[in-house]
Amino acid sequence: MKTLYRLLVPIMALLFSVSLAQADTPGSLRGEHAAMITKSGKISLFRAQIKGLEIGPPNDRLDAEVLVTLDSQPDLVFGISYHQEDPAARTMIETLREAYLHDMPVTLQAPLLPGRKHLRLIWVQLGK
Repeated sequence: MKTLYRLLVPIMALLFSVSLAQADTPGSLRGEHAAMITKSGKISLFRAQIKGLEIGPPNDRLDAEVLVTLDSQPDLVFGISYHQEDPAARTMIETLREAYLHDMPVTLQAPLLPGRKHLRLIWVQLGK
């Protein structure tokens, strides 16, 4: 009986902790790519600004050093922060700049939060 008890207690604790983690996770973040938006187009705005200068209304603020909009979705603003220690962010910014300068299409992906029009980029792809 002690052996059965020693096995059941950790299993029950694990099941309980998993259910708590699921309860804390917003429904929009569950499932494969459930909360991602992917848009393609040409960059119509490429804006670089100082760190800490936020854009958007109080309920939709974005703090990013580089902001872009696409011709296919002009109402959405995609932003990315520039960090010296993050080579991926530097590469994404360079890719966005080159695409803007050479009028090339890009595909962008960002987490989609309900009611938000200012989104933080997680990846950038040159071309459609």
